[in-house]
Formats: sequence, structure tokens, C-alpha cells
Amino acid sequence: MKIETGRALSWAEIDLAPESPGVYAWYSRLTISKADVDSIIKKVNVAKGVSEALARAEVESALDRFIFNPYKETPYDVLLRGQLKPKYGGQVMHEPTKSDTLVNRLAENPERLTAIVDVLKLAAPGFTAPLYIGMAKNLRRRLRQHRNKIIELRDQRDTFPSDEPPDAGFANQVVARNFDPTNLFVHVCETKVDTSEYNDLENILNRINYPIFGRN
Repeated sequence: MKIETGRALSWAEIDLAPESPGVYAWYSRLTISKADVDSIIKKVNVAKGVSEALARAEVESALDRFIFNPYKETPYDVLLRGQLKPKYGGQVMHEPTKSDTLVNRLAENPERLTAIVDVLKLAAPGFTAPLYIGMAKNLRRRLRQHRNKIIELRDQRDTFPSDEPPDAGFANQVVARNFDPTNLFVHVCETKVDTSEYNDLENILNRINYPIFGRN
């Protein structure tokens, strides 16, 4: 198996992907506008004048909305059983945790959020998990399929019930979680794979990197 040096392609550069087999990983740049940051800072400062608890609540709401919720895991299916015991099964929900000390610091000095956001904009891919990892016999064709499906679902946005988790699948997750497609980019690496190696590579890469929207 021959492996070529990888490279990153922006959303606008997908048509430049090689027409060859390879592995690809989707990422998203976290972008929070200056207007949103300024609005958060203002709300927290106003809340501070009322109570510390209200300021903390404003911080937690902002962190959830702009940083944590887009990356929230889909529900896990669990089964509990013991010898000669009843069985229990169902879904458990991911509850993102936020450091109390982080919330306290931002509630006390919300201007700190400006520096945090500036760094987070540059975090992908070096300091973030991939959204999705896949293999393709033709990278360009496969990435175009992803792009076209995202555009199609985005145009049908009203079909996603707001009170239900999105269906599995990369495009479904991107649209349901309100990711801006123009902030997506994909890292591709050409590989001359044998058919027998194709699924093995995708399987291993998903299990050692834990892509947020991965299914394998």
C-alpha cells in the first residue's frame, strides 16, 4: 500500500480533491463573531449587577450554545444485566461538563472570552477531534457527495424536528447542528488501497480517533 502526503481542502476547494483512493477527515473551524462575543460580555456584565448566580447562568448558556452543544454526542444505547437479575436497557444522553472554575472566571471577567475565542478559531485540526473519517475509492467524487448532501439537507432544514436528535450520518449531523458549511474543511491523504484493506483502515482510524459523527 502506497501512501501520499496529505493536504487540507477548504469547502470551496472540494472540486480540487484528487480522483484517487484515499482516506479523508472532516473538521470544522469554530467561529464566533465579534458581535456575538460582545453580546455575551454585555449580558454577563449586566447579570453581575443582579447576582453571581445569574452571571454564571449567562456564561454557561453561552458556552453551551456556541462551543459545547454543536459537538454533543448522540445518545448511547446501553444494556445492564447481572446473573439472575432483571435486564435494563435504553438510551443515555451525553451531558457536556463545564469546569466550575472556568465558569467562575468568565462570570467574574467575561472579557476573557475574547482571547479564548481567538485561540479556538485556530484550534482545528491540531487540537480538535475530527467530525468524520471515511475512505473512498475516488476522493473527489465522495467529497462532492458529502457537499451536495449537506446543501440539499440545508435547503430542507425544516424537516429536522427541533425536539429530536438528528439522524446518524455526517450530512444530517452537520445540518441539524447548524454548522456553517463554509467553516468545514477536509484533510485528504491518497492511499493505494487493496479492496481487502479498505474497510480495515476505516475501521481502525475511527476507533483510535473517535470522530464525533463517526459510526464505524
